[in-house]
Amino acid sequence: MAIAIGTDKSTRMARVFHVLWHGERIAYDAAARQALICGDIKAKRFLSMQSAQESRHAALFHAATAVLTPRIRSLQTPAVAALNAYRRHLDHDLAAGHLATSIVGLQIVLEGLGALTLSRINLALSPHGPRFAPFKRLLEQHEDSHHAFGRRWLERQDIESLPRLAAEAYRYFELACSAIDGSEELFGYGVSTPQIFRLHLRAALPSTLTRDWP
Repeated sequence: MAIAIGTDKSTRMARVFHVLWHGERIAYDAAARQALICGDIKAKRFLSMQSAQESRHAALFHAATAVLTPRIRSLQTPAVAALNAYRRHLDHDLAAGHLATSIVGLQIVLEGLGALTLSRINLALSPHGPRFAPFKRLLEQHEDSHHAFGRRWLERQDIESLPRLAAEAYRYFELACSAIDGSEELFGYGVSTPQIFRLHLRAALPSTLTRDWP
């Protein structure tokens, strides 16, 4: 089910892009820090590439927000506040050198949320939407690639570590749900609801993490 861009469509789309900009900034910084503490050469290379891609994504969303409505660029919303809390949790894991849990937080949960959000935005509902369609397809490909990296990483972890990673994943999932609940930009017109969106996010995450969640 697509997310509607309702009355005052350019402003609503700009608000969505503004939230996505904050998410991409988190991803850019976290992936760069992951690359610094990762000992696997191939994974380090991927994380550096991801950080560069996230930086470009952030620049794109920032520019798109400015094109649609310049006044919204510094807007503080409940969704942005929730994403800031998410960033602090990622910062804690990265500062402690917890690469595995940071990958759960970034590549699995946050990238899963980003991919889900992008897939449900119907750009055709805004007169400005078609100009962003090619970029949306590219971003979706990148988000899927980042999420797939997280899944592959998880598959290589020792089975003994899975209960701990599942518990950390649930903490990140709850933080992501706070961002969803604060995203009136996405749910203001009855096309979807936060409850439905949370269910879709949970379904998009690996069952090895979610099977024992409440």
